Amino acid sequence: MVTLALPESLNDLMEVKLTEVMTLPLPETPARTISIKAIDRIKEFLEKATVLAIGPGLSREPETMEFVRRLCGEIEKPTVVDADGLNALAAERESLKSLGPNFVLTPHPGEMSRLTGMSVAEIESDRIETARGFASEHGVTLVLKGAPTIVASPDGKAFINSTGNPGLATAGSGDVLTGLIAGLMAQGMKPTDAAVAAVYFHGLAADRLIEEGKTSQRGLISGDLIEMCGRLLG
Repeated sequence: MVTLALPESLNDLMEVKLTEVMTLPLPETPARTISIKAIDRIKEFLEKATVLAIGPGLSREPETMEFVRRLCGEIEKPTVVDADGLNALAAERESLKSLGPNFVLTPHPGEMSRLTGMSVAEIESDRIETARGFASEHGVTLVLKGAPTIVASPDGKAFINSTGNPGLATAGSGDVLTGLIAGLMAQGMKPTDAAVAAVYFHGLAADRLIEEGKTSQRGLISGDLIEMCGRLLG
């Protein structure tokens, strides 16, 4: 069961739009993003939740970024951090010290550049060692997205993914991956194992869509991935 925590002014719209997903309206900023005042409500809700996925769609509103940093520093639940969640941590790199083995971070090279201060060219020149070094230093599982995607564990191991194609560059593809990782962790998989499996099936779904003629690399959209992942994991 999935619950979407969102600014309260968006709640009515999403309750109508999302058939399978519950909603949790939260205090918001004047910019209609999640307010720091939502911290206590989220923490209370997380007492009955298994996994937290945070980042996609949050925006870079300063108060919302502070909300992300405080929440990540105060919870012990298995957590996947993506998109604007990563940007919030990158804005104050000291916040990375509050993470640990329950966290999975899923940056693309641009986000990885902001997290580390390295250039994208430096990251791409040695993707494996960059991922291993970051995961070991911060004690997290790191998913460095790209060709190929690298999953690095807190103990310094690296896994090189063999599936996927350029269609995965479509908007929303990374959000699907975040959901896959969170879903597998919610079913009891350890963070690194969940990340490795999710990355593999995410890429396999893209490959199978092309092989079966369901779409093309240029025409692939994130909704296609969700449907195919359901088939593959069934």
